[in-house]
Parts: sequence; C-alpha cells; structure tokens
Amino acid sequence: MMLTFLRKIRKSLVESGSVHKYLLYAIGEILLVMVGILLALQVNNWNEERKARRLELVTLAELRKNIDANAKEIQMQYINVSTRFNSINTILNAFSKQITPYDSLIEHFGWAMVYDRINLHVGTYESFISSGSNIIADEDLRFEISTYFDSTLGDLEGYMRELRDDFYSYMLGYLRNEFKFYSSSDHIGIPKDMDSLRQNETFKLSLGIFLDVQKDAMNSLTTTKQRSLKLLEKIDLRMKEIGG
Repeated sequence: MMLTFLRKIRKSLVESGSVHKYLLYAIGEILLVMVGILLALQVNNWNEERKARRLELVTLAELRKNIDANAKEIQMQYINVSTRFNSINTILNAFSKQITPYDSLIEHFGWAMVYDRINLHVGTYESFISSGSNIIADEDLRFEISTYFDSTLGDLEGYMRELRDDFYSYMLGYLRNEFKFYSSSDHIGIPKDMDSLRQNETFKLSLGIFLDVQKDAMNSLTTTKQRSLKLLEKIDLRMKEIGG
C-alpha cells in the first residue's frame, strides 16, 4: 500500500519536470527507508534483549534451586558435625576425669566414630559455565555466583574430605580393633574394654585431632550457609528486576 502510494508520487513528480521537487522527494524517500530500517533493527534488538533476559531468568531460577538445596544440605551436615563435635568432647572429658561407669558414652561413641558425606548440587552451574557465563548480565552477581561455586563450595568440600581422610587413616582402625559393636544408624558404639581405651594415649590423641577437624568443618559449614543465603537474596533481587 505504502510502496504503491510512493510510486504514484514519484511518477507525478517526474512527469511534472520539477527536478527540485523530485530531489526533495528522493531524499525524503531515502530518509523514510532509513527510519524503517532503524525501527526494524530496534524491534529486533528488543526481541533479542527479551530473549536474553528470559534465558537469564530461567538460568537464575535453576541456579537458585541448586543453591537452596545446598543450604539445606549444609544445615543438615552442620547438625551432624556439631553433634559429633559435642560427643567427642564428652568422651575426652569423661576420659580425662576418669568418670565411671561409662554406659552414658555408648551413644557418644556411636556419633564420634564416623564421618559425613556431603552432597552438593552443582549441575546447573556446570551447564551455566559451558553455555557461557555472560548469560547473566549483572557482572557483580555473575562474579559472586562463580566465587560461590568455585571457591566457597570448593573450600567446604576440602574440609569434608579432611574428615573422611582422618576417619579412614585413624578412626576406622580403632573402630575395627577396639570395638565389639558399632551401629552408625542407631548411634551405638561399644568398646571391647573401656578402661583400656581410656588409657590408650594414641587413641585419645587421634580423637582430639578428629575433634579439631570437626571444628574446622563446622566453621566452613557456617560460612558456606551464610554465603548461600546471601547469594539467594541477591538472585531473588535480580530476578525481580528482570520480571521474575
């Protein structure tokens, strides 16, 4: 419709023989075409920006699920590790004070002589990195997400590995050689000879070292949970900004 109208005007000007009017028309037509192209480009840019923000929103929502799951896993592990820390402390205090009878320590041994496996959720982050982290437009948030998954969770996994390594290197041997019954699910540990175990200085030293490792893990779990919750708040804010 518009092209037909412009052709009629152009034909009329050519037939009139007015060069000046025709040049003005030609310039106007060029400007009109340029405006049309710019508008089309702008609309395309709007569409691309909308797609990018939609992708960012989906990515943030999936990352949020992973971080929220991590926060819950970390809270559960903190309860376990802090309980183990208290049980080890109780055993060492009872041994140092030579408290008898030792029946009350059976449950504490059930907690003390084991370690925790932690299951951290990083699948979405790995996909996020492979797809290009610039999906998230906010550079500060992008940096904090990378730091959380690469550094904060990495440090936590290091402390939890230390728990595992100490267990297999030291505590498992005592568990096999010095205990007549053990059930981690029921939290029951019964030594073969409680007095002999109390006098075993190497065992008490190993248990004390295991206590220190628990403390380091507790501190890391606390720090990681705090950072998880703060990152969740920042992701929520960003999702709200882009229409989540």
